[in-house]
Amino acid sequence: MKGEKFSCKRDNLTIRGLLYRPEAKKEKYPLAILSHGFMANYKSTKKYAERFAEMGFLSICYDFNGGSIISKSDGKSTKMSVLTEKEDLKAVIKAAIELPFVDADDISLVGFSQGGFVSAMVANDLQEKIKRIILFYPALCIPDDARKGQMIWAKFDPQNLPEKLRCGPMKLGKCFVQDVIGMNAFDQIKGYRGPVMLIHGTKDSIVSADYSKQAYKAYFTERGEKPSKDLQLVLIDQANHGFIGKEGNLWNKYAFFAIEKFLEKKEILFNVDVILTSCEDKMEGQKKHSKLFFKGHAQSPYFTGDVIEPAYDYQVHIGDITESCCADYKVEGKDFEGNDCIVNIKNELYPKTKDFDINTEWKPSVSTNSQALSRINNLNCETYAEMRPQGPMIHIWG
Repeated sequence: MKGEKFSCKRDNLTIRGLLYRPEAKKEKYPLAILSHGFMANYKSTKKYAERFAEMGFLSICYDFNGGSIISKSDGKSTKMSVLTEKEDLKAVIKAAIELPFVDADDISLVGFSQGGFVSAMVANDLQEKIKRIILFYPALCIPDDARKGQMIWAKFDPQNLPEKLRCGPMKLGKCFVQDVIGMNAFDQIKGYRGPVMLIHGTKDSIVSADYSKQAYKAYFTERGEKPSKDLQLVLIDQANHGFIGKEGNLWNKYAFFAIEKFLEKKEILFNVDVILTSCEDKMEGQKKHSKLFFKGHAQSPYFTGDVIEPAYDYQVHIGDITESCCADYKVEGKDFEGNDCIVNIKNELYPKTKDFDINTEWKPSVSTNSQALSRINNLNCETYAEMRPQGPMIHIWG
């Protein structure tokens, strides 16, 4: 997909980036603005912008002024902070909504790491203009790191700041620290009332997933609501900061599956961490019948509990072809009101093919004796499976 050049001004500085249009021709398009992380540029979000365009959004990825040593935008890195980046993003929003083919009532902010923190703050400031925010591993740790005197590779005495700080190959000004050192990150974002999706890897060593968990709690508490489709926290097992490495494509694939469900107003009901314990096989003619025994733990904002053993996945194979699969099991635990309950999960699949997609073919049925969770009975659900050596992580959406 080829992007068009995009630019706008913040004060006397030019912000540069790319704009992607969906293939389908429409008079007005929903808008997604993607903001990169610390020491990156628009190229780090380009593939995400392309993906949003494929989903029907007019998408814009851009460089913050002074955002990195490879920035195409103006400005010096020594003048950059999360507050200057807030103003950059507001300038991009202002310029974008003036485009004749943008639906100004449907604006999404998509932020990555530091860009996620910035996007969340801007959404809080521009309540009525932003329809939703999607935050990938947002760097809400930045104020805490400033108070500790260590931000990525930069180390300093927070009580005696030098004019410039060295952070790897990049120079920062003292404003980068001064603008956040007295800040409570969660107070800066929690007032936003539109739909929020937080996406974070459980093995993020740069920004702990605890920050997204705390953000979820801050939004939740501020709204005073029960769990809602408009507030979702998606934790991706074993994923690192930036979703990089050999598993990166799988982590991003799941992230976009989650985003698509979020946009469809579906939500994650359960994550079931499955651990395979043993297997029994027997042959009947040309068919191999397998029982894959497992244990597991289920968790979500709605329910927490453990798989009642014995539980197993029953599969029938003819050579390389999987004829059928069925996992029918119960999970015992507590619903979000603290009541004891049981959730019944039945996952069936009849692929009749060698190469079926485990993440799109399964249609589980879920039921429960919980009054608080009664709406999930007979709900049309979908499954996504993250495959791991010890067993899959099963995500059930509805």
